[in-house]
Amino acid sequence: MRSYLFMQPRGFTLLEMLVVLALIGVMAGIALPNFSRFLESFSVRNQWAGVERELADLPYQVFVSGSPFQLDSGSAEKRLTTLPEGWRVEVANPILYRFSGWCEGGRLTVVSAGGERRNYQLAAPTCRPTVTTG
Repeated sequence: MRSYLFMQPRGFTLLEMLVVLALIGVMAGIALPNFSRFLESFSVRNQWAGVERELADLPYQVFVSGSPFQLDSGSAEKRLTTLPEGWRVEVANPILYRFSGWCEGGRLTVVSAGGERRNYQLAAPTCRPTVTTG
């Protein structure tokens, strides 16, 4: 006859399993809202980066097409194909791009769907966008 006093326990009790599941649930409840905010901020940063990349690429696009181009509020939204839904571009004075890809420089503002505004200075002749204040 075997003695049950000397047997090794095999597995976990139901109570231990419930405690572990409760702890996992609490940790998930704390982490998931932060994770969703992280994903949202990453998405917005990625959208801004896409718009800035396309602004920097405009001189090359004009050079390849071989025809001059005038960037204003109306044409900017058509020309910037990565501009997310609900975003807009405000150009006070039109910016002229020559057929060679050089431009005359200027300023523009990109407004996100959430209302965040970024002002860009496009310095002649290359028109690389730089973020400015004010």
